[in-house]
Amino acid sequence: MKYSIGIISTVVLFAALILSGCDRPSNDMQNGETSAIQSDRDSEIASGEMVEEVRVYRVENAERFREFNRTTSDIDQQIRNESDGEVRDRLQTKLDEHEETQRELNRELDNYRASDRDNWEDFKDSFSDRMDDLGDSLDDFFSSDGVTTTTRE
Repeated sequence: MKYSIGIISTVVLFAALILSGCDRPSNDMQNGETSAIQSDRDSEIASGEMVEEVRVYRVENAERFREFNRTTSDIDQQIRNESDGEVRDRLQTKLDEHEETQRELNRELDNYRASDRDNWEDFKDSFSDRMDDLGDSLDDFFSSDGVTTTTRE
């Protein structure tokens, strides 16, 4: 009798183990689906955060573009006051090139569509460097040309 209870207990235990093992792939599949859904949500959140970061970056640079416009306006006024026609023409050509660079940068920022974090970081670094270069160039507009302007008063 003792042996039959032991055998029955062993059989029931093995049956329970086998049945619980059959349920595992289903649980694994559910866990995999849950992980995929969570990953999609994380990706959407990260994408939304990046889109917001791009929007903020555009707003910040809009102020820089306005400042560039004020600076080019001031430079244009100084060029108009230049008495030497040859110097005036050369400075105007240089200013036109700066304004074209500014328009290209503005267009590039407006048309940028974020695709992933690495591309965004690369774009932002490159764009910021070019904006800084343009700003420095405008700040040194007259000194880098080696021309001192003679204004009419």
